[in-house]
Amino acid sequence: MPAMSIDAESAAILTERLGPTAVRFTHTDDALWVLHPDRRESLAIVTGFGPTNAPTAGTLSVMLGAVELQRHLGVPMTVVISDLGAWNSRNVSWSALVRVRDQMLAFLVELGLGPHKAELRSHLEHDNLVRAGRIARYLSRADFQEHRESLLELYAEHGLLGSETGVVVDSLYTVADVLGPFDNGASNVLMVSGMEEAYFTDLARLVLQRQADAGELSLGWSGRIGGLYFRVLEGLAGYPKMSKSIPASSIHLNMTQAEITDRVMDDEESSQAALLSAIELSSGWDAVDVARAREAFADRVLRPDSWRQARREFCRSFAQFAVLWQRCAR
Repeated sequence: MPAMSIDAESAAILTERLGPTAVRFTHTDDALWVLHPDRRESLAIVTGFGPTNAPTAGTLSVMLGAVELQRHLGVPMTVVISDLGAWNSRNVSWSALVRVRDQMLAFLVELGLGPHKAELRSHLEHDNLVRAGRIARYLSRADFQEHRESLLELYAEHGLLGSETGVVVDSLYTVADVLGPFDNGASNVLMVSGMEEAYFTDLARLVLQRQADAGELSLGWSGRIGGLYFRVLEGLAGYPKMSKSIPASSIHLNMTQAEITDRVMDDEESSQAALLSAIELSSGWDAVDVARAREAFADRVLRPDSWRQARREFCRSFAQFAVLWQRCAR
C-alpha cells in the first residue's frame, strides 16, 4: 500500500503509542498495525544512515528521532550504516566512507543508542550479505526500476551516482536490512526512514510475499512490514531536502562554529523556512523554545531581530552537536 499522510485520527493514535516522538513523522504505511500494543513483543525496528559525509541537520533530526523512538518503545532496533551500499551507489572513496561510518557509529552511541539498546552495524556483516544474496532471486530489474529513490535524477545531475548496477546492489543490501528481523524471529517489522527511502519498504514487501508463495523455494518468513516516515527537512537555498551530497543545501556537523553561523544567519529568504524546520527537528530544544522560534519566524518581517536571535541560539545548539561529532572521530 502507498504511504499516506498522517491525518488527525492517525496522529492521535501515533501519539498514544509513540509519545512526543510522533510529531516527527508525516507519513505512515501500515505502521499503526505493526505498532499495536498487542504486537509489541514480536516487533523490531530497522533504520539506517548513509556515511557519504558528516550528518546534516536533516540526518541529525532522524538520529535524534531514532533515539527517542527506541527509548519509548524499548523493542529490538537495528541501525545500519550503509558503507557498502554507499560505495556502490555514490561516487565517494572507500577510505572516506569507512572514516565517516566509524564516526557515525560512535556518535550514535553518544546520542544514546548504545549496543545494549540497539544493534549498530554496517553492511560489512556476514548474515546480511548472505541474506542479500538469498533474496535477489525474488526481485527483477523491473522491480528496481519501478521502486527507486525519488532524488536519483538530482544526484545524477551533480555527478554523485555510481553505476546503475551499483544502485541496484545498494537497494538489495538495504532490503536485506529491512528483512533481517524475520531471520531472528520477529513477525512485525517497522521500517523507519525518510519518505525518499519508502521504496525500500515496497521492495521488502515484494520479497516477503514472493518467498512466501515460492513453495520449496521459500525462506520460511512470515509477517508484516510497516513503514513510518520522518518529516523531510527542506534544503537551504530552495533545495528539496538537506543532502549530505549537495553541500549548498545543508548545514552539517563537520562545519566550524563560524561556518555554521555564516550559513544559519544568512538572510536569504529561500532558506528561512528550512532553518525553522532545522530548529524544530535538530536543535534538541524543548517544546516551549521551539514554539518561541515558530512565533519569531512568523513575525520575521515585522520583528526581524527576534528571528535572528532564534537563529543565533540555534547556531550554538547545533555547534554543540558538531563538537560531539568531532570528538567521535578516531
